[in-house]
Amino acid sequence: MTNLIKFFISFLIACNVVNATDIIIDQKNKTFLPGSVNAKVGDRLIFKNSDGFAHNAYSDNEKNEFDIGMQRPNQDVIVELQAPASLDIECAIHPNMLLKVKVK
Repeated sequence: MTNLIKFFISFLIACNVVNATDIIIDQKNKTFLPGSVNAKVGDRLIFKNSDGFAHNAYSDNEKNEFDIGMQRPNQDVIVELQAPASLDIECAIHPNMLLKVKVK
């Protein structure tokens, strides 16, 4: 691969990172706040736990699959969105919690 192509690829990757947005998702009173968000590939979901007990947010969407594991109170966990998709994010501990994320 030529140096020009390597430079161009690095430039595109850097531009995508610069345009990424951090989206705060708070977990309070056994609810995701907000309950739905629009995002783009490369954006980061920052899961905050404002409850006094643990949560476990996860997505089983094959394009953006993740499981943040046991998230303690006052802990933040970051997930980067990898591909366009419509996600239903749930809490494995509290099945009534639902977050809808549309990734473009």
